[in-house]
Amino acid sequence: MARPLKLQARQVIASKKHSVVREEILNAAVQLFAERGYRAVSMDDVAAALQYTKSVIYYYFKNKNEILWQIYVLSSERYSADIQPLLAQEESSAVKLRRMIRVHAMNVMNHRDWTAVYNNESSELTASQRQALNRMNRDYDAMFESVFQRGVAEGVFREIPVHVAVGGILGMCNWLQAWYNDKGPLSSEQIADFFANLLEHGYSAGTPQAA
Repeated sequence: MARPLKLQARQVIASKKHSVVREEILNAAVQLFAERGYRAVSMDDVAAALQYTKSVIYYYFKNKNEILWQIYVLSSERYSADIQPLLAQEESSAVKLRRMIRVHAMNVMNHRDWTAVYNNESSELTASQRQALNRMNRDYDAMFESVFQRGVAEGVFREIPVHVAVGGILGMCNWLQAWYNDKGPLSSEQIADFFANLLEHGYSAGTPQAA
């Protein structure tokens, strides 16, 4: 028989929906992991950030690794869910890829802490989790690759190895989490537009010259 929760834990759980408390825990953990690094954060730290007892945290997550893995799963689901509808649209490859780049860049900036953890803490996952993460990443990249390959076939994109092109596009966008400042002079929407333009047209104002 499971050990009864402390009074405070029971009160929290009784007053909030299960999904709400899980989301609160994940958001608090993401912020702490992004600020301090995964290894420097304890379950006590997560509980303290929410002013919960540690038993509340353990009621929803059996250990810190489970919290970290859920951050990866939910991040992957969010990014994929925002890109998939764009694939179904009847648009040219150029328009479709531009919109996908913009959405990806916006997700990086609007969820900076989540992206920072996703980019920096995969070594803390178990071997099986890393294998699953690699599959999720391949599936996500494949959505961009399919559009890029179609654009190459149509003659609207340069013939660059698809993994190089998509890796460069997503890598450039992913680095936004390291320097984007939501209090800076440019909004996330403006930066996303600049990135989409830069990646679509390059940085040269004139006719491209041979190297």
